[in-house]
Amino acid sequence: MNLETHEKWMGLALRLASRGKYSVSPNPMVGACIVKGDRLISSGYHREFGGPHAERIALERAGRRARGATLYVTLEPCSSWQKTPPCASLILERGIKEVVIGSLDPNPLNHRKGIAYLKKNQIRVVWGILESKVREQNQGFFTLIAQGRPFVTLKMAVTLDGKIATHEGKSRWISSAPSRNFVHQLRTQQDAVLVGKNTFYLDDPRITVPARARCLKNGRPWKIVLVSDEKIPHKPRIFQDSRMVFFACPRSKMKSILKKMETVPGAFNLLPVEDKNGELDIRDLLGKLGGLGIARLLVEGGGELAWSLIKSGCVDHAVWILAPKIFGGRDAKTSVEGRGVASPDQAYGFIVEKTSKSGQDFIFQGKIEKKDKKE
Repeated sequence: MNLETHEKWMGLALRLASRGKYSVSPNPMVGACIVKGDRLISSGYHREFGGPHAERIALERAGRRARGATLYVTLEPCSSWQKTPPCASLILERGIKEVVIGSLDPNPLNHRKGIAYLKKNQIRVVWGILESKVREQNQGFFTLIAQGRPFVTLKMAVTLDGKIATHEGKSRWISSAPSRNFVHQLRTQQDAVLVGKNTFYLDDPRITVPARARCLKNGRPWKIVLVSDEKIPHKPRIFQDSRMVFFACPRSKMKSILKKMETVPGAFNLLPVEDKNGELDIRDLLGKLGGLGIARLLVEGGGELAWSLIKSGCVDHAVWILAPKIFGGRDAKTSVEGRGVASPDQAYGFIVEKTSKSGQDFIFQGKIEKKDKKE
């Protein structure tokens, strides 16, 4: 088959894969379809973490019709037992003659091994079809495997003069109702949402998502809160639903923080993070979140946290919501604080990939430049 045909069926497999968006993490979204004579025989997608893989579902549905057909699958078939039996051997058993793959599996346990098994057994293999779209669809999975941390999205809502709160610390509301709805939808696409300590202590957030969001069926997104040894709010709103709560704290202050948490009216997990002079090690924090299987993380912190993430080069995607308001105030918090850069030529560039209007606000989405040398 020609490239156009391969892309047509891989496009279908990608659309099928997207159906697992809210239920498969930290596994990747994977879709598969079986084609014979440019006619669809069967299809499937990975529905839930620990469940059957897309290829297995498609093959089981095809039955004997799979013999002599072409299998399209967005990610390289597995070749070893993990949570489910290997798909590569089932492909051979069912008589598939050709396998067309979107992307290689980045996991060292399977990388190129599925392809090697298929080729060894005289099954024709084509790979790299719509690969960039497969990787984009599974940014969290690829980042988690390659870097051991989640794919990090940094979200900020700011005024025209760059403020995220008034000089009295008030921030409700900077952005418009449509923009807040946009953020609620953005949260549904994450495994967890992280808020900074000032957001927690001053705003007492709930980290809400739409009431009927599909992610809630799997208890996502989890809530990650940075805390210090200040007194915890008496009845924090973060416990108003059953989603899991993690308090990330400096390891050096863990004992004093635990004592202050004796009266916290809800179940939580404590996540001690390496620190220096009470300042959290961002890379250690993200590594620990990755170890929990968090592949997609939304950060809704303040200026200090934003600077730490930007300086560490750990922001993979940025969302800046710009509201047509001016707060003023030399003591008002800004979206990025910390020490900052010394001169304009050291600025971190914002590569805008998408711009949209939301009510009276503008939303800029893109990437923040990463540097080899941190300021």
